[in-house]
Amino acid sequence: MFKKIFAGFVVFTIFVQVNAQNDFESLFSQGRAAYHQGDYKTAVARYTKALDFKPKSVAAYNNRGIAQKHLGNFEEAIKDFTAALGIDPKHASSYYNRANTKHDMGKFSEAIADYTKALSYKPKDANIYNNRGVANRDMGKLEEALKDFTSSLGLNPKSAKTYNNRGMTHAKKGDLQSALKDFTSALNINPNYGSAYYNRGVTNQKLGNTQAAQNDMKKAKKKHKVQHPKYYKDLAMKGKFKNSSFKAQEKTFKAEDADFNKNPFDVQNKAFDSSF
Repeated sequence: MFKKIFAGFVVFTIFVQVNAQNDFESLFSQGRAAYHQGDYKTAVARYTKALDFKPKSVAAYNNRGIAQKHLGNFEEAIKDFTAALGIDPKHASSYYNRANTKHDMGKFSEAIADYTKALSYKPKDANIYNNRGVANRDMGKLEEALKDFTSSLGLNPKSAKTYNNRGMTHAKKGDLQSALKDFTSALNINPNYGSAYYNRGVTNQKLGNTQAAQNDMKKAKKKHKVQHPKYYKDLAMKGKFKNSSFKAQEKTFKAEDADFNKNPFDVQNKAFDSSF
């Protein structure tokens, strides 16, 4: 009799565990789908329910953290990445995503520390080097930033974004010729890169290459218009860009599009996917 009861208990336990795993996987998949559809609130809700069935899921904490970051809930995102690292202290993606979040919060020193930790587990990740370079540049550590961008390009020499970032750093140092070369390299890789045209235009203007600067600014406007049609429709409604001079365009870019000349840290999707 006891053996039958024990056997029945074992079967019941296995049944519960299987059901819990199935429920977790279903909710986790729903969270992924919602995230990729841009429905971050639903993604957070689904990952939260998934964690009820599997409270030590590193991927669920990490992915919920990314969704929280997209919602602007930076403190909640930090908690999720930290929770993931409490379960797996070697989870590079959580260090990376926590670093991105801290960078957005202006905590550059802490972000650099997390990028460095991520690199100790993923030393050949070009994106981590690139983003640490941006954080170093934002801290004013230009030499360290240049080293990071160069390391990133050594791992991924086809990254237009990293050439653009390194060019901006050279420009900040006053090395305009090196900056010009990097912006051109970025455009050789991606001829539709509006930010690189804009940055090269600014650099050409500073070097006295007025006609080249004008040409670059026109291309910057054209490429950016294709990528952000609503933004330019709004500008047209406001009567912007009627004056096509370099100075007028430069002023409008800076005033109207604060994100245009920044690294958008849009590589979180890669870390998101690699977590599964």
